[in-house]
Parts: sequence; structure tokens; C-alpha cells
Amino acid sequence: MSFKTLGLLVALAAAAAGCTQIDTGNIGVARTFGKVETEALPPGVYLSVIRTVDEFTAKEVSFSLNDLTPKSRDNLTMKDVDIDIYFKTMPAAIPALYVKYQGDVVRHRDVVANGSKDLVIAYSRVSREAREAVYKAIAQLDATTMHTKRAELSELIRAGLQQELDASDKGAFVVTAVNVRNLLTDPAIEAAIRLRAETDQAIERKRKELDLARAEAERLIVEAEGQARANRIIAESMTPALRDIRVAEIQRDAAVALAGKPGNTVLLNGGTPLVNLGK
Repeated sequence: MSFKTLGLLVALAAAAAGCTQIDTGNIGVARTFGKVETEALPPGVYLSVIRTVDEFTAKEVSFSLNDLTPKSRDNLTMKDVDIDIYFKTMPAAIPALYVKYQGDVVRHRDVVANGSKDLVIAYSRVSREAREAVYKAIAQLDATTMHTKRAELSELIRAGLQQELDASDKGAFVVTAVNVRNLLTDPAIEAAIRLRAETDQAIERKRKELDLARAEAERLIVEAEGQARANRIIAESMTPALRDIRVAEIQRDAAVALAGKPGNTVLLNGGTPLVNLGK
């Protein structure tokens, strides 16, 4: 091998050693003599002989908050709450975030089991705000009903975390999802949940019984008012002449009924047979 060829190979090896590859979904942040460049480097291969290129992820990453014991709105302490947080860092914001959070950079695999080798910016800040968002969200719900409101709790945490991240770094982070993985209450709270359910059922039964009684009372009142109104109309319309006619009709009906039985004789005015069917 000639000295010329050897020199070329050495130059190529040195150049390769001085190159940094940025994978798809990541961006590079270049530093020249310690000064951070403001433009993010897109995926590709970059010469890094006189500058350092750090590779940060712009993909969605996740982390978990485990064994939390926040207090609910009804001042009961949860036994165990586990939450998964998913978020992305906007590529264009990473260089400025790197300047701001240089001491807050971790490799994803160092904080998440089976994570990637990619660098995550401001991880401690995001995880701290996420923990605070969980505590604030759970404080808005009752422990006795929280297990039925997982979707609502997830959204409360997501919205709260997004608001806090935007307060200092508007548009830099996007909270893509929150998963309530585990939500356990204290055994005493579980007993309170069962007691509350039984109480609610008893109240509902009593309410139905009260509604039925009220409806029946209203029916009787309407019926009595109707009967009283009918009696009043009859009484007001009963003149002496009509009263005599009604008495005569009653006597006639009674006489016909009696005369229809064998052996009966119906007398009118004390002597003259009106009907005589006896033999």
C-alpha cells in the first residue's frame, strides 16, 4: 500500500470519526467552542471536527409517575396512583431550550425502561410539572367516584400540564396523552364508596315511594273535588218540583221491583191495589 493511499484512508477515517449522524425524528444542536447555534439541524450527517453536535429526540416520548398518594377533593388520601405521560418537544424550540435547560438533559433509556438512546431536553422540569398536575387534578374529584371518571381525570392532568409548560415555554412542548394506569383507594375509602352507593340506592327508593304517595294523594284530591263539585251542582239544581218527581220515580221503581215477586201486592194511598200478582 502506497503512502498516498494510506494517507487517504487515514484522512477518511478521521473525517468519519468527526461526523455525527442525526436519525429521522431527531434534530441536532451544534455547539462551536461552547456557543450553541440557534438553528436546529435536520436529520443527516454532519462534520463535527471543530464543533460538537448533540442529537435530541423530537419524537413522542413517555415516562411514568408511580406510587403517588395525592388527596382528593373530599380530603381522602389515595393509596396508589400510577400515571403515564406522553409528550413531544417541538424541533425548532430545542436549541433555545438547550440553552435554557443545559443542566436538565437526560438519555431517554436512563429514565424509562427500554427507552431510546436519544437525549431528552428539560425532562426534570416536565416530570416535575406533571407530578404537580396530577395532584391538582385529583384534588378536583371525589375519591368515592373518581374510579368512574378516568377519562375526565386524564384530561384534567393533560390540560393542567400543558398549561404549566406553556406558561414558561409557549409552544415548546405538546402533551399528547395521559394514561391513568392505576387508581387505588384506601380500604377505608372503598368501604365509604360501598356505603355511599347503598345510601344513594336507599335515597332513590324513598324518593320513588314519595313520588308514588304524592301522585296517589293528588289523585284522591282530584277525585274528591270532582265528587264535591257534582254534589254541589245536583244540590243547587234540585227544585221542590224536581224533588217530588225524583221521589215519585224512586217509589215507582221500588213498586215495580216488589211487584215482580210472586205473592206481593202493592197498595197505593192505603187501599187500591196497584199491582196484584198473588193467587
